[in-house]
Amino acid sequence: MNYFKIRLILFTALILCLSCSNNEESGDDLCSTVCAYTIASGETAATAATSLEGTYELTFHYPQANAPFTDGTKAKFTLKDNVLTVEISGKDCITIKNPIKSSPSSTEIIFKDTCRDQYSYAVSMNASGGLNEVNLGTVGGTWLGQFNDQ
Repeated sequence: MNYFKIRLILFTALILCLSCSNNEESGDDLCSTVCAYTIASGETAATAATSLEGTYELTFHYPQANAPFTDGTKAKFTLKDNVLTVEISGKDCITIKNPIKSSPSSTEIIFKDTCRDQYSYAVSMNASGGLNEVNLGTVGGTWLGQFNDQ
């Protein structure tokens, strides 16, 4: 009888330990696809202003002929700790790390998805430090449209 109780206690303790470790390992990555962009020669690492941190519900506008989304497509962007999570209606989400500056004096930073879709998300700050828009482009630099709250 003691042997059965000991095994039950050990089994319960093992299950509790495994449950806790799975939660701790998940970290801040919200999506199954995490893309840590490798900053290329000639590019400059960027740091998102803390005033930009938050979650934004935006709508796609001004789609170009080769845009992957139609006008009115909804998306949620979450920016926290210099990491952008992108959740676009009808697509699996993606978490992108290691943004770059679009230019030395710009308030726009670019998150490049070179892991899955080959898109760049240029997060633009307005004059008061909040989010202006998120421009969608290809990693190669072709502008595809814009996510905003208008």
